[in-house]
Amino acid sequence: MNLMIKEKTVIWGREFELEIKYDCYADEKILDNQRNALKFFLKSESDIANSLEKVKAYCLAQNKADIMEEKISNIFKYVMPQYLFIVRSADKRIVSIMCNYKFDQENGIAIVFENEKFYKIGKQEIIL
Repeated sequence: MNLMIKEKTVIWGREFELEIKYDCYADEKILDNQRNALKFFLKSESDIANSLEKVKAYCLAQNKADIMEEKISNIFKYVMPQYLFIVRSADKRIVSIMCNYKFDQENGIAIVFENEKFYKIGKQEIIL
């Protein structure tokens, strides 16, 4: 689906206007559940904010030697949200914050939320 939809949202204390990409082929309609997934996700600012510590832990676990600090003070030096990816699912609301990652430019990282709760984090291939 090539609609260029953008939404404003706050991620880890910073406002972003991110493109929304739906897991949907050209001949498919966006599911109501996908629309609900986005709507509820955008209202779940506290759940998004609470994922920050998990993202910091992931970065330190993957690239501690490169980070050069014991505790990450500014996550945006390493992780930058690029767009929201809405998974095609009839029963679960799955939204992923797709990010560039300083230490893996090729794969980036995905921060996945299921029913508005943090679910997992990893290379973008875990969700695409």
